[in-house]
Amino acid sequence: MELFSEREKTVLELVMEHYILSAEPIGSGIISRTMKNKLSSATIRNIMSDLESLGFLYKPHSVAGRVPTPKAFRYYVNSLPRRGIPGRNELRVMETLTKPRYTHLEEIMEDASKILAALSSCTSIVIEPKVDMMLFQEVEFVKLSRHTILMVFITSSGTIHKRLVETDDDLALGVLAEMKGYMNEKFGGMPFYALKEAILQDLQKDRETFTMLYAKIRDTLDTIIGEEEKREVYIEGTSKMIGVPEFSDIEKLKELFKALENKEKLLKLFDRCLRQKGINVLIGHESDVREMQNISIIMSTYQISEKSWGILGVIGPMRMNYSKIIPIVDYTARTMTDILRIM
Repeated sequence: MELFSEREKTVLELVMEHYILSAEPIGSGIISRTMKNKLSSATIRNIMSDLESLGFLYKPHSVAGRVPTPKAFRYYVNSLPRRGIPGRNELRVMETLTKPRYTHLEEIMEDASKILAALSSCTSIVIEPKVDMMLFQEVEFVKLSRHTILMVFITSSGTIHKRLVETDDDLALGVLAEMKGYMNEKFGGMPFYALKEAILQDLQKDRETFTMLYAKIRDTLDTIIGEEEKREVYIEGTSKMIGVPEFSDIEKLKELFKALENKEKLLKLFDRCLRQKGINVLIGHESDVREMQNISIIMSTYQISEKSWGILGVIGPMRMNYSKIIPIVDYTARTMTDILRIM
């Protein structure tokens, strides 16, 4: 059974489109003129009243037009294609992502966040994948003193994780070099979560000179993987919220900025969407973050390897231009995936 008649669907879509552009309540006269008077203002008022009773519109003032509810935005977004091609001008800007020869994930993330903010006129966010799903490429040991070693882990995407490790024994440089060669050859291309388990198995059978160092390496990996809050998060365009009608209340704007500064909360929110590959849209209260009740988030995953995913997106007012921004977010994510696959 259809939720709307064709006339109701048309009127709702027109109200959405006009509201997205104007941020003002939409009256029946505007819709009638847009439809070239195919329906009278009185007929449209009745249709809008029916849509209001269904929870898709509301009247902020007794003599004003109507405004879409979060329920209406959810209906509108669900009706849009999840994939599409950005406009010609947007594509021209996005081509700048494919021209540089990147060597590190951080460089791509930084450029992608700037491009997303510029093209969407909203705040962008790009988050690197969880460390445990990244692929191990190589390890380096730097002996700083008799009992201090700097361990440097490098992922296949070029991200680097460094940790200082204290040892009970004075390990010879030859032992460190041998361990480095052994690990790089045996474990290269293995996800970090699997690397931990492989080291545990080797601990059972390797010679005594490796045992202590292996234990230190595994403890270090536990620390690196456990520190989720240290993942890189790139945010661009927070100033674009200033001047937007929905954020004219300075206190609400301050609360939103504070939420964007809370890295732990952002990671928790965006990680929820890693379970759903591709485009995901959260509207208003769907984010479960109090300070973000009046905004929407358009997100998409990008892929580094078979099991390693990061996430990027755009944060803006609930009336953001979804039909324009969804293809931009989707295309940026797919472009990042293509770049990372050939790095």
